[in-house]
Amino acid sequence: MSILDEKVRSALADRGDSGQTPRHTLFFFYRGNLEGLAAVATKAGYEARPTANRDGIVLETTIAVDEDSFVPYTEQMQAWADEFGCEYDGWECKVVNQ
Repeated sequence: MSILDEKVRSALADRGDSGQTPRHTLFFFYRGNLEGLAAVATKAGYEARPTANRDGIVLETTIAVDEDSFVPYTEQMQAWADEFGCEYDGWECKVVNQ
């Protein structure tokens, strides 16, 4: 698990959220072959849109973000960053109070 993942999960836990309930989740990428990344991610079921400043791309999906559920997503995001020469800048999600 990355330090970024730990920070997000810590913030969720501080608000009483275990991460087990699926929720809207965003993944951020900058530089590199953003068009190629968007095409592959869209085929994999993600929605893709430009960042607010149009200097990157945001991938969106609805997933659980607890550590056990999230590991494959972290691995996929890093693999896509490597494949398309992008900087993976982490993720964010909604807080869901169970």
